[in-house]
Amino acid sequence: MGTEAAVQPERGSPPRTVLLVEDDDDIRDALIEVLTGFGWSVVGVANGQEALSYLRAHPAPRLILLDLMMPVMNGYQFRAYQQQHTPLSQIPVVLLSAHNNVAADAAELGVAGYLRKPIDVDALVALVERHSS
Repeated sequence: MGTEAAVQPERGSPPRTVLLVEDDDDIRDALIEVLTGFGWSVVGVANGQEALSYLRAHPAPRLILLDLMMPVMNGYQFRAYQQQHTPLSQIPVVLLSAHNNVAADAAELGVAGYLRKPIDVDALVALVERHSS
């Protein structure tokens, strides 16, 4: 099942929740640790199917960080489903991928941004801040 870590927002401010869809446990745990250190509430799941289950049962996150290559339901399949279903289609997505053509994938999938693995922490924080505010 997914990994979850949360930082409580300041009183009166809305939660800054990010959904991280990443099948590699070590990468997922490291990114959760980094982002929670910057004040986001991060929910980590291992594939697109787990992401959909989370989205059906919880308020929408401000941002989805999406790996492309995963078992069960990959990032391409998840994104196709997301784009067809309002209000899910309104949640911005940033791709996380080691794929050589991640820029082309990002353009094809119509996402808000992308980061190539290995992830540059400063670039990650800047993208999350820009797209989840």
